[in-house]
Amino acid sequence: MHRSSAAISAVTTILLLALASPAQASTDAAWAASTKAGRAACIAAANLARPIVSAPLNFSDQVGRDAMLVRGRYKQRYMKNALGTMLCLYDRRTHKAETVDAKGWTAG
Repeated sequence: MHRSSAAISAVTTILLLALASPAQASTDAAWAASTKAGRAACIAAANLARPIVSAPLNFSDQVGRDAMLVRGRYKQRYMKNALGTMLCLYDRRTHKAETVDAKGWTAG
């Protein structure tokens, strides 16, 4: 009986420690790091001068992507420093970003 009591105590201790451990994916620091990485990836993918990035729209973990708008000036000489707006999708799993031109994009 002493042996089964010790086993139950050990299992209980392990379960309590597992439950007490912080979940890395949902901590404020983890979200901040993910947002920072997403912003950097979107800036690089947009390839605009003097970029300004919106706050991310975080899709569920099922989708695993964040959407951001990046505004800045086109670097290409033929664009004559024109203002550009790019829609960026950042994949939180692969840490890759893809952009499309969002000029004139509205909901109406």
